[in-house]
Amino acid sequence: MANFSRKVPVPGKSSQELFDKISEDIEKFLAKASMGKFDVQRDVATKSVNVKSSMLNASLVCVEGAINIEGKLGLLATPFKSKIDEGINYWLKKTFQV
Repeated sequence: MANFSRKVPVPGKSSQELFDKISEDIEKFLAKASMGKFDVQRDVATKSVNVKSSMLNASLVCVEGAINIEGKLGLLATPFKSKIDEGINYWLKKTFQV
């Protein structure tokens, strides 16, 4: 599995605002990305969302003004890393106007 890490700045948004929006939209985002069957777990205390599937394991941690994304892409998903990044960028632009 290929590792990836990304810190996405979202100026002016609290960790709670980010967590609420990600929690609300994550299933729709993953369905559009054709990631197959996945399991999503939310942790309100740490403001994190964990996603597991055969294609990827990822953790999205919401902090003040940013989202920290860390994960591992499966062998079949590795060639699509740039498409995943594009999808994240598109969603951020649409959702938070960044």
